[in-house]
Amino acid sequence: MKTVIKDLPEIAIIGKEGFCTAEKNIVQELWADANAHFGEVAPLAKKKSDGTLAGVWGAMSDETMSFLPWTNNFSCGYYLAGIEVECDKDAPEGWKKWILPARKYLIVDVQRKTTRKLFPKWFDNLSQKCN
Repeated sequence: MKTVIKDLPEIAIIGKEGFCTAEKNIVQELWADANAHFGEVAPLAKKKSDGTLAGVWGAMSDETMSFLPWTNNFSCGYYLAGIEVECDKDAPEGWKKWILPARKYLIVDVQRKTTRKLFPKWFDNLSQKCN
């Protein structure tokens, strides 16, 4: 898995949001919820010129929503499991929209087969609704 730190412009993400703590980390639940309801946001997804998703994001913010690192030894904060969208798109009911500020981000390039195993419905729905 390749990782790189990269300067990126402002990024809009629509996804499923939740608050995580050391006692209850709900990241997997958020991805499961997003995966199960991906058809609701598939038409909003920003796409690359080849038609693939511009980005699938696991975004994090401290509890003040200042997009600072999680607190309490990096165990407490908000998480958003979602897809990149154009900034003018609105989140459907039950979804949240975050506008991440322009800054340096950690980008993890995962293989499509790995991503497909993690988020199968995202890919199934993409072939049905986004092509």
